[in-house]
Amino acid sequence: MPTARKYVSMAVLDGKLYAAGGQSVADNFAPSNLVERYDLATMSWEEVAPMAEARAYHAMAALDGKLYAVGGRGLAGLLSSVERYDPAAGAWEAVAPMATALRVLAVAVLDGKVYAVGGYSDDDGTLSSVERYDPAANAWEAVAPMAAERQAHAVAVLDGKLYAVGGFGLNGDCLSSVERYDPALDAWEAVAPMAEERYDHGVAVVEGKLYAVGGLGDDDGFLSSVERYDPALDAWEAVAPMGTARYSPLAAL
Repeated sequence: MPTARKYVSMAVLDGKLYAAGGQSVADNFAPSNLVERYDLATMSWEEVAPMAEARAYHAMAALDGKLYAVGGRGLAGLLSSVERYDPAAGAWEAVAPMATALRVLAVAVLDGKVYAVGGYSDDDGTLSSVERYDPAANAWEAVAPMAAERQAHAVAVLDGKLYAVGGFGLNGDCLSSVERYDPALDAWEAVAPMAEERYDHGVAVVEGKLYAVGGLGDDDGFLSSVERYDPALDAWEAVAPMGTARYSPLAAL
């Protein structure tokens, strides 16, 4: 990227990769509102309109041709605010905030709604709670919480269900557990755990299977390992590791 950052968030919209916010290396790791976009066709980055608020440890998702930046840590503390980017207008706008200010949460889109899953609250610590945003109503609502509290975890949608993978638990435990949410039942269920405990990792779905990539392990060591989940077998298997062990990797298809 043109700008060195960490704890940046990423999403794919209209075949382009957006990297938003994070901690600026050049600005003593202060939260940033910078947004850069990568075009695979030209193999080049360009800067687009910045967010209204600087954010790090936030999450992003793409829905209906727009990009959502959710929560995180701002210049003055944790954020409940949410912004939406319209590439046609080249501008961000504020939408309804979450009920809770959160960082290191995870978000995903399921059935035309944005789910904000878990995270860390200054008031309540690591959370199991889940909020769902309806863009038609411009409103958030609480849905069934996870069984486990999670922060620095990852989420993905596979076969119409939402998976919450690994993370950092309530008592400082690194988690290998995985939960799956069924929106028709408004309920979570446990599925097979990963072989390795990991947090600050990436996930992506490829050809009907869920991949968990890198992260930090139970001894806070960097991981190069990659695991793949097959929902038909309810089982994980190891696949080829990355060439470089890394935490906070971002995976996208």
